Amino acid sequence: MFKAIVLAALFFITLLSYSQKYGHQWHFGNQAGIDFKGCEATAITTSAINGFEGCAAISDSAGDLLFYTNSDQVWNKQNIAMANGNLISSNGTISQVLIIPKPSSTTIYYIITSKIQASSSLTMQYHVVDMQLNSGLGEVVSKNNVITTWNITEQLAATWNSNGTDIWLMTHEYGTNNFLAFAVTSAGISTTPVISSVGPAHLGCTSNINSRGEIKFSPDGSKIAFNGNGVGTNNLSNILSLFDFDNVSGIVSNEIALPYSNGEFGLSFSPDNSKLYGSTWKAFAFGIGVYNYLYQFDLSSGNPATIINSKTIIDSVSSNSIYGSLKIGPDGRIYVAIANSGYLGVIYSPNLAGVGCGYVSNGFYLGGKTSTYGLNNYIEYQSYCSSTTGVSGLYNNDEIKFYPNPFSEQLIIYSENKFEGASLIVFDEIGKEVVKVDDLSSNEIVIKRGELSSGIYFVKIVENDRILMKRKIVIAD
Repeated sequence: MFKAIVLAALFFITLLSYSQKYGHQWHFGNQAGIDFKGCEATAITTSAINGFEGCAAISDSAGDLLFYTNSDQVWNKQNIAMANGNLISSNGTISQVLIIPKPSSTTIYYIITSKIQASSSLTMQYHVVDMQLNSGLGEVVSKNNVITTWNITEQLAATWNSNGTDIWLMTHEYGTNNFLAFAVTSAGISTTPVISSVGPAHLGCTSNINSRGEIKFSPDGSKIAFNGNGVGTNNLSNILSLFDFDNVSGIVSNEIALPYSNGEFGLSFSPDNSKLYGSTWKAFAFGIGVYNYLYQFDLSSGNPATIINSKTIIDSVSSNSIYGSLKIGPDGRIYVAIANSGYLGVIYSPNLAGVGCGYVSNGFYLGGKTSTYGLNNYIEYQSYCSSTTGVSGLYNNDEIKFYPNPFSEQLIIYSENKFEGASLIVFDEIGKEVVKVDDLSSNEIVIKRGELSSGIYFVKIVENDRILMKRKIVIAD
C-alpha cells in the first residue's frame, strides 16, 4: 500500500512538471514567433529576435513570456535587451541554445550554450537569469560559466529526470561515440557527466563544422534520436540513430542505426512517442535535381528491422528549398522550419503512420515574418492542450464531427443536433471570409474545396452573433 502511494505521488509530481506551460511562447527566425496560450497558435509579430538557427524562449507556468535568446543576446518580455544579457556563445548552430528552469525554483532559469574556443572546439556553458530582478523583467546575474571543457558537438537537449523535478542535460563529445548526460538539480548543474559510449563516433570531414547535428528526446524521456550532418560527401559525417534512455541513471543504450540521407538536420518524435520524424537540408550542395526530404519512421513495433524498413517520405522539396528544425507544439502538432519562408510546415496528426500524418507545407503563416533554420529548443512536452486541430465554443468534440480533416476535396461537418437557423463562415488564415452559408437547417454540412488553395482555414458556426463553435480545418493537396 505504501509503495502504491509513493508511486502515485511520484506520478503526480511528474505530471505537474510536464504540464507547465514553459514552452507556450516561441521566438525564432527573423522576428518571428508563435503564441500558444489558449491552445490556438497565433503569430507573434513583435519579436526582436534575429537568429540563423539556435533559439530558445521560456514562459511562466501560465504560459506568459519571460524571455528569449538567440544564444548571443537575451530579450525580456517587452522585447528589450535584458540587463547584462549580452552572451558570448557560438553563432550559427542548430540547437546549441537551450533554456531550462532550475529545479525547485520559480524564478531562476539556466541558458545553456556552446562556445567556440580558439582551437575551434566547442565547450558548454551556462548563464543564470533571475526573474525577481528589474520588476519582473529579469537580469542575467551570472554568465559564461563553464559546465565542461570537453570538445562537444553543438547538440543540446534536455528531459525530465524520473523524479519529475530534476533534469537531464544531454550533449555528445565530438570525434567519439560518447554521450554526456549532466544532472541538473536544486543544487545546480553537475560538471561531472554520466558517460555512455554507444553508437557511431561523431566525425567530420572539415574541422568542427561537422559537429553539426541534433539530439532529441521523446516526450516520455525513454528514447533519444541522434543525427549528424556533414557539408561534403564524406558519409562519416552523416549519422542517424535511435537509442533507449534511462531517465533514472542517465544512461544511453541499445542503438538502432537508421538509414540516413546527406545533410540530416531536424528531428522530432510524435507526441505519443510512436513515430520519429526527420528532415534534410543539404541537397543544394549537390546540384540541381537533388531533393530535401521530410520523413517518418514508425517505432510502434519495437522491432529494429521493422523500424528500419518503415521509413516513409512524407514530403520532398527541390534543392532551393530547405527544411530546418522540427518541434512539437503545445497543441500536439509538429512544426517544421523552412528556411527563408513566411510559413512553417505543420504535421497536423503526427501520431498517424505515413502520409496520413497530414503534413501541410504552408501550414502556419508567420504574419509577415520569416523562418530561418531553428525553432524553440526546450524540454519536449508530455501533455498537450489539444490533440487535434482544436475546438472551442458551446459544442464539444463528441457533439460535432469533422471528417476528413485535413481534406483535399470536401469536408463533412456532422452533429447529432441540427444547426437550426445558424450560419457557417469559413475564414482564411489572414481573416478573409471565403465561404458563408446562412440559415442552416440540417445536422450535416458539406464544404467543397472548389477554388480554395491548400492551407489553414477557420470554421465558425454563429447564431445571433454568438459563436457556437470554432475550429481549424486544413486543406491538403
